[in-house]
Amino acid sequence: MNIDLMIQLGYVIAAGLFIFGLKMLGSPDTARKGNGVSAVGMLVAIVAALLDQGIVQYEYILGGMIVGGAVGAVAAR
Repeated sequence: MNIDLMIQLGYVIAAGLFIFGLKMLGSPDTARKGNGVSAVGMLVAIVAALLDQGIVQYEYILGGMIVGGAVGAVAAR
């Protein structure tokens, strides 16, 4: 599969996740899950944008995800 096609597909998936996550925020029962769905959508959008612009390589994206996840896990406690 072509990388440009994968990037465009990533944008579409991210948009769908944002919309679905926002819909889930409408109910207190599903708000936490909706926030998580939207966060995954943001992750997909950021990775697609970085790859689209050729700013970084895959190693830097993975490293940033690990560091950001660790900081977020510590901050959430």
